[in-house]
Amino acid sequence: MVLLVSSGIIGAITIGVIGYVQGERSLKAATWNQLVSIRETKKASFERWVDQQFREFRLLASDQHLVDATAAFEQGFTALDTPLTADEEKRLLSFYTDTFVPELPSTVEDRSVDTYLPHTNAGARLQLDYIVDNPNPPGERYLLETRSESLVSGDAVDAYDAAHREYHSTFVRLMNDTQLYDLYLIDARSGEVLYSVQKEPDFGTNLVKGPYAQSALADVYERARSGGGSDTGVVIADFEHYTASGGIPTAFLAAPVMVDDQVVAVVAGQVSIDALNNAMTSNGNWADEGLGATGESYLVGPDMTARTDSRYLLEDKAGYLATLRDLGVDEATVNAIDTSGHSILAQTLNTRAVRAALDGATGTEILPDYRGVDVMSAYTSVDVGGRRWAMVVEKDVSEALDPMYRMRRNILFATAAASVLLTLFALWAARAFLRPIVRLQEGVARLKSGDADFAIEAEGSDEFASLGRAFNEMLAEVRDRNLTIAEKTAEYEGLLRNVLPEVVADRVRSGEPMVTDTYPSVSIGYISIDGLPRVMESLDADATIKLLNELVDSLDDATDRHGIEKVRTVGDVYLAACGLSTPRLDHRQRMLAFANEALAIVQRFNNAKDCDLQLQIGLASGEVDAGIVGRRRFVYELFGSCVAEARRLAITGDSPGLHLSPEFEHGVASTVSNAD
Repeated sequence: MVLLVSSGIIGAITIGVIGYVQGERSLKAATWNQLVSIRETKKASFERWVDQQFREFRLLASDQHLVDATAAFEQGFTALDTPLTADEEKRLLSFYTDTFVPELPSTVEDRSVDTYLPHTNAGARLQLDYIVDNPNPPGERYLLETRSESLVSGDAVDAYDAAHREYHSTFVRLMNDTQLYDLYLIDARSGEVLYSVQKEPDFGTNLVKGPYAQSALADVYERARSGGGSDTGVVIADFEHYTASGGIPTAFLAAPVMVDDQVVAVVAGQVSIDALNNAMTSNGNWADEGLGATGESYLVGPDMTARTDSRYLLEDKAGYLATLRDLGVDEATVNAIDTSGHSILAQTLNTRAVRAALDGATGTEILPDYRGVDVMSAYTSVDVGGRRWAMVVEKDVSEALDPMYRMRRNILFATAAASVLLTLFALWAARAFLRPIVRLQEGVARLKSGDADFAIEAEGSDEFASLGRAFNEMLAEVRDRNLTIAEKTAEYEGLLRNVLPEVVADRVRSGEPMVTDTYPSVSIGYISIDGLPRVMESLDADATIKLLNELVDSLDDATDRHGIEKVRTVGDVYLAACGLSTPRLDHRQRMLAFANEALAIVQRFNNAKDCDLQLQIGLASGEVDAGIVGRRRFVYELFGSCVAEARRLAITGDSPGLHLSPEFEHGVASTVSNAD
């Protein structure tokens, strides 16, 4: 049976291990192929998105509408050189003091209002009319199509207002078509921001000497104006925190607007973070892409900070921030992400995959991600305007290899089930082929345990049946022998318990070679029956023995009631003790109560039998040595001064009744006194 079970289990385990190893390889290969496919798809999609942005921007810059719009906005801008009134200056200053500066992130050190005010009358006028007096909230200011809509009814529409009315809707459409957050028209000669779709505080400022002269917008303006762009003429600036947009991470594109080979303006666009995130996440449909519940794809810049938002930030902002805190990210960074709602530029992603991709490598690897979780990572590099970014596609190992873990559990369960089935089959086979031997084996085991009152099944005429019948005959002989032994043993035990106290009898029966004990506190009752010879003279032997047995039986019953142990009866002497087998604190009281009852028993016996028996009872207490004396015909003897004292009191007493030793009497009196 062991060979059958072990061979089956080994086979099942071998098949399971081979299947598991092959399944693991296949699953990992399939997962790597999936991640690499997603990585390459994302890379191609992102490169197409960047290329499309460049091409659309180049086409936008070459559109005649921009040339016409530039001339119209420049003319209108120049005409707005009238200073603001005191009340208008107050309202503009109030916007910066009460709204713009307080909402800047804490990381912006310069919080002076004068830093951000426009330096020209035209810029101040445009910001007052299109920002301060705009009835729409930030992000929706582009809904104000003409400045006159925000003025008091009846005011005239100037040249800038007319240009805005004519071209604004076109710029809004172009902004949406190119998936940009904002679109700017900048004077190439002066650096004035002539037009902005979103109307943020950079609108109407000067990018050469104004508040945003050191910004990424000023950088792409200068490079586009001076011809420092790419082959397409389009330049790009990497993400940085842009104050005019509330400090959120911002990237810019720019291209020159040419007239007769002269740069007359620069058209610039602010990259939409949402559009970039959607390009990398397929509008948040990670599961549909095969990234499951934990996979994500993201971009990392040369400074090893994020260029797209983490999936975990987009799905569970609170949980994501808690994870960053658990990872030990400083509280300022966590607060910045919480305030802006973006991890771009804020979260450092210094992982092995990012470093390899920024070094220009392409590969796949199992490694810890920025959360410290083991992931299957497929990474590569992408070129963005001449700068190398890292693109990483990852999926948690726990999810990616979950089918493998489930398969391992299934293999273990299947192996366990196969083991149970094989074991059951082996047991059935063993019992089917070796049932007679099993029956005989069970019979031997029962006989070994002492059970002989059974017979095994022995049907048929083969060797097993003959062996079974022989075994049954042996069982019959054993039963007869056991019955005889049991009868003799019962007789022996009965005799032994009549001669010895039960505890001593048990010790003798167990084979103890020498039974000796010392009992420190025992009461002895020595009873001498006077008048027995006179009774014997008038009765024959049978009547005498019968009479004596009745008296002794009555005394034996009394010993049982009082917890007294009968030691022996010899002729007219009855010896009893209390505290031998069972130590008792009240052994004197028990012995005294027994002695009084013995006197009453004899009195009733005399009345019933018309006898004149008298009891002289000696009671003593103290230490007693006890043991069996003799080997062939033994007797249980008690030794000690109290035994001798009790015997002396019973034999030499001058009158029937109780005779107490001083120690016994003092012990009884002390117990009674303590009880009182």
